[in-house]
Amino acid sequence: MNSYWVDLLGAEVKQLSGKYRTRVIDAGSGPALLLLHGTGGHAENYARNIPRLAQHFRVVAMDFLWHGRSQTEGYDPEIIPALVDQVVDVMDALGMEAASVEGQSLGGWVAMQLALNHPSRVQRLILTTTMGYTPEAGAIPGYDEPDWSANLASSLAVLRDPSYENVRSRMARILADPQQLTDEAVLVRQALYRRPALSAVQQAFVSEYLAGETARRHVVTDTMLRRIVHPTLVFWGDRNRTPPALGERLARQVQHGRFHCAADTGHWAQFESADEHDRVVIAFMNETEGYEEVRHAGTV
Repeated sequence: MNSYWVDLLGAEVKQLSGKYRTRVIDAGSGPALLLLHGTGGHAENYARNIPRLAQHFRVVAMDFLWHGRSQTEGYDPEIIPALVDQVVDVMDALGMEAASVEGQSLGGWVAMQLALNHPSRVQRLILTTTMGYTPEAGAIPGYDEPDWSANLASSLAVLRDPSYENVRSRMARILADPQQLTDEAVLVRQALYRRPALSAVQQAFVSEYLAGETARRHVVTDTMLRRIVHPTLVFWGDRNRTPPALGERLARQVQHGRFHCAADTGHWAQFESADEHDRVVIAFMNETEGYEEVRHAGTV
């Protein structure tokens, strides 16, 4: 397996200075596809995907505020509105009137809110093991939302002591097969977490994200999902902590949803099953045959 940065030699890495300072990886040409990472992550979360996707699209992976090498100041415990505003700012800075948007985990939550609040800026929506969705009570038999606050102590410990082993352990828990985790993926994350300003703001961020109530004001409900009109692909892993039934439910609530579940795959689905993810995403983006639209809301 090549190094990330061997595969990404044709990409441009730059800092945008609009309303916010945002680092992006920009590669390829054609229809625009924005890639939004999960909490604690950064643009390299999509390093396995960018080279292949960039053969078909202009791919822009970005570091969220308070992540990666984007700005660390200005932390807002509401979290989601600021991140949505940052995505719009990136699009404006790059001259994109509209783009397709993939969000994984936290990124999916931001992508859904972007589609709801700025529908004209979104063309297609890809939600990969997304967070931020709360179905109607009892809608999924036997489903209870996990206690995310149970992860807080270990998440804070990694930020306070970003040793190689601590970072690797933190990342391994989001994979079905920890052997998929490369040394390079760990070393990139470790280098970022060793930056004092990032470590400090990440501790505030994860405390709110995992155990606070402020950000949860912006959870997406079934009623809200039914307003999303964009073609939507929901990509899941069968060993994600929230089960495929949640992703299936989500895909049925939006007006034009599709669902795909990768086998032997955990939360970091675009990384762990990169080949399958990219094939499915390219097919969805190009509207090839073989992706049957799931039924609309109310038929689960």
